[in-house]
Amino acid sequence: MPTKRPPAPVPAATSPNDLLERQGQLIEELQTLVNHVPYGLMVLEPGGVVRHLNAEAARQLRLPRHLAQGRTLGSLLDFDTMVEQVFLTGEGYTDRERVIATPRFQLHVLDTAVPVKAADGRVLSVVNTFREISGVHRLADRLAGSQARHTFDTMIGQSPALRTTIAAARKAAAGQANVLLCGESGTGKEVLAQAIHNASARREGPFIAVNCAALPRDLIESELFGHAPGAFTGAQREGRPGKFEAASGGTVFLDEVSELPLDVQAKLLRVLQEREVVRLGSTRAVRVDARVITASNRDLHAMVARKEFREDLYYRCHVIALTLPPLRERPADVALLATHFLARYGAALGKPVHELPPTVLAALLQHPWPGNVRELENAMERLVNLSEGGTLDAAVLGLVPASHSAQTPADSSAPGTEVRSLRAAEREAIVHALKAHRFNVTRAAQALGIAKPTLYAKLRLHGIALERPLA
Repeated sequence: MPTKRPPAPVPAATSPNDLLERQGQLIEELQTLVNHVPYGLMVLEPGGVVRHLNAEAARQLRLPRHLAQGRTLGSLLDFDTMVEQVFLTGEGYTDRERVIATPRFQLHVLDTAVPVKAADGRVLSVVNTFREISGVHRLADRLAGSQARHTFDTMIGQSPALRTTIAAARKAAAGQANVLLCGESGTGKEVLAQAIHNASARREGPFIAVNCAALPRDLIESELFGHAPGAFTGAQREGRPGKFEAASGGTVFLDEVSELPLDVQAKLLRVLQEREVVRLGSTRAVRVDARVITASNRDLHAMVARKEFREDLYYRCHVIALTLPPLRERPADVALLATHFLARYGAALGKPVHELPPTVLAALLQHPWPGNVRELENAMERLVNLSEGGTLDAAVLGLVPASHSAQTPADSSAPGTEVRSLRAAEREAIVHALKAHRFNVTRAAQALGIAKPTLYAKLRLHGIALERPLA
């Protein structure tokens, strides 16, 4: 027979003083929790009477807590909170976007109201929470990985032209003025934009990068400025903020701004002037606090002369202009960048990192790099991937033959010497890449080391037609 265990001892009866102390501790813990949650919280009784208001709610609504409790919301606020309707309908709501504009302040929040009901269905109270949408955007931005990773210290290069640009960019980062980054595709304009953001007072805010050339024509306005509920077929039912609202408190980077249609340019100008956006399908202006950095690989001044880019927008973007030099004008930086990319991709692929052999370095220095740093990075990744036996083979670099990238002779006035413009050399390189890949734009862009939308922009710039060969 198994031995019976003795019964557990009966705890001594809790004294009334112990119960009161425990109850007081519980109340204190709940008050501490409510007052330290990072969003506004109110508890309302029937008639919209405030039973409880936490510190964050009082801050957002500009209300004194000691005077608010026991009074109706209607006597405290000069706008309709919509929370009182829950007592009538019995139906709550979740994350309803609200823009509140009063003579005292403007508030943009996500609002939630949850009814507390009796057994017979009566609404006894309503718990109302609301979060400032700027904080929601910052959280969404962090989760989406849209972050500025580069700083001025991570920018590689010692050429005088690059260091001059970086020095000017450091000064620009200290202010709030709009910045225009100029330079060929692949020179690192987004890297410089991230460095400016990270050196600015907005470093804790979001960094939103937008490639204007990659936005679908019929969705550009919605993507940049947002849309109201039901603004167009397929629009989200609850509406959606645009890139400028998402970047509020931080920086929005508009790459290839030259590709924006003229009607969108007009609306962008208003955003830059008024610091507010009007969502597509709405008439209500929403204040935004975003620094704007634009970039273009085209000559915007020439586009203004051809009426392809708005002159007023050009000068609004051109408050501070910085130019990134092409890689062919930075030959001393080629080895530095190549070594950096070699180490990165060698580590990523688990291959031993080697120094650059003389044959590889010579091939790199002889190439004009029409795709600039991006093309060099792609070439080094290809070199690490395709080289075997721990030996780096210059043959796998896949660079354009020297005949298509002849450098300018030292004595350009020598008889019989032909000096071509950079524009002509770029056009020839594009045509060669298209023909080599049978006018496959995706493969041609990869060979040139540039993005597909950038190649389309250059096709329009040079007037190159996509004449696909017959089968």
